Amino acid sequence: MRVLFVYPSIDCPAGINHGLAAISGVLKAAGHETKLLHVCEKLWPIPTYDELKELVEDYDPGVIGFSAMSQQYDWCVEMAGRLDADFDITTVVGGVHCTMVPEKVTEDGAFDFVCVGEGELAMLDLVEKLVAEEDPTSVANMRIPANRIDRVLGRVTCALGSEPLSYGGSGPIVNKVGAFPELTELPGKDYDLFDLDHIIRERNGWMGMLTSRGCPYKCTYCFNQEIVDRYLEDGAASKGKEYLRHYDFRRILDEIKELKRRHPHMTTLIFDDDLFTLNRQYVKEFCQAYIEAEINLPFVVNAHVQKFDEEMAGNLARAGCMIVKYGLESGSPEIRRQVLWRYMTNDKIEASFQAAHKFNLHTSAFVMFALPHESWEQIKETIRLCARVKMGRFRWAIFFPFPGTAGHRITMEADLIDPEKAKGMGNYFDGSCLKFGAEHDLLIEKLGKCFHWWVNAETDWPTAPRYRELVEELEAMDRVQWDQCKDKIQDRDRQVSEQFMKQGLPHYSVRYSHVMAVHSDFVEWERRKMASNASPDNLEQYSLD
Repeated sequence: MRVLFVYPSIDCPAGINHGLAAISGVLKAAGHETKLLHVCEKLWPIPTYDELKELVEDYDPGVIGFSAMSQQYDWCVEMAGRLDADFDITTVVGGVHCTMVPEKVTEDGAFDFVCVGEGELAMLDLVEKLVAEEDPTSVANMRIPANRIDRVLGRVTCALGSEPLSYGGSGPIVNKVGAFPELTELPGKDYDLFDLDHIIRERNGWMGMLTSRGCPYKCTYCFNQEIVDRYLEDGAASKGKEYLRHYDFRRILDEIKELKRRHPHMTTLIFDDDLFTLNRQYVKEFCQAYIEAEINLPFVVNAHVQKFDEEMAGNLARAGCMIVKYGLESGSPEIRRQVLWRYMTNDKIEASFQAAHKFNLHTSAFVMFALPHESWEQIKETIRLCARVKMGRFRWAIFFPFPGTAGHRITMEADLIDPEKAKGMGNYFDGSCLKFGAEHDLLIEKLGKCFHWWVNAETDWPTAPRYRELVEELEAMDRVQWDQCKDKIQDRDRQVSEQFMKQGLPHYSVRYSHVMAVHSDFVEWERRKMASNASPDNLEQYSLD
């Protein structure tokens, strides 16, 4: 059977979808065909519905599968509805949004099947049943909206030429999730599903991969705990640790070698695991094997301050790790405990960064503000922590309460969500959907443009006085004044930065993304590196996540 995947990543960084690569690999290993419509304006113009319709007519799939994040879900619903009017093709929707709020997605009734949880085995079972013209209503992980049941059963009846199948219930069909797939037993991922050459070039040589699935922490803005709870409630897992799985690192290394052979312009690997440093022994063995395999590509990993020390830093550095990324989120212990459920101390945070710096690893931190119940003074705690740590870079985000997460429940209980603002948001960088009031909203907007100015101003660097002047200027602006100058902030930041770069003075400036601040030492290092490679045109295009 032919399966067409539709993956909208609108207003998102260019990259692959690891879940779709895995599902496609499973389907192809069983003899099915797959194709992808990757909707990302950073790669291609967003297709019109007529273009989607033409693709469906030409490819003639038996199943169309949508992968939906919360911000992209409405787009998927619209496209699926229009396809329904023109075709009689089985539609499936999956992705994080469906796992987090399956009841809502099922109630919407916009797709024939709603896939909850990890979808490799479920999609294979569904497609195999459709090919065999068998009743597909009992497939694990799948739900069928009440308004779609007759449609699904009618297709089976038509295929068999038998008496009409019937469903005795009045609500949706809700099947429990099956066991977590054993990663070592899954077929290889289908990276060819994506236009990797184009994606890697767009990311200037960077390629994302996974070595594991799962995370043991319960951060309120994330979805991992809710996934675990779903599997425990359905009896598909007996303990949460079953969610934490690794691919065999030898298989990962083989995949890297093949990708490197086929895409010689691939220069850097990003291991997108939620927590690469979770298993100390795995990291040690992986790093040693990476060295012995002579991969010779720098790589980037996600770490947790509770799972990082000098021994791990040393192993990573020797293997060629380039950047270690940490979820710092907030410098306020109170906000971390009460709102984020991140139970770590500022001392531990600083010690973990120091361990990485000891081995000359470039460090990156994710920080977040505009959190429920967060005061301006607590945001300053985050600013001051960044100024003390002096990480290599940090990327900031404005808190977004993803439906189904504990963070969403906390925000709803405080009646802080503005539904209209939330509905219109495509990302979590350019505004808040919370109801803070005009004064705090204005502050959040200013921080969203140049959070790093406040960090620079709090450092002990010789550049701090100049940034304190800039911060005081911004804080004094009212709404009208801010609206008049906000679009010029990035140009101004670059002008100030270049002056300090010429003087060799340390500071952070916005680079690579409008929400990422990078230490001047790294910018200078990169410029020397690029100059030595005689590629001056690429100086501002070296995409670092």
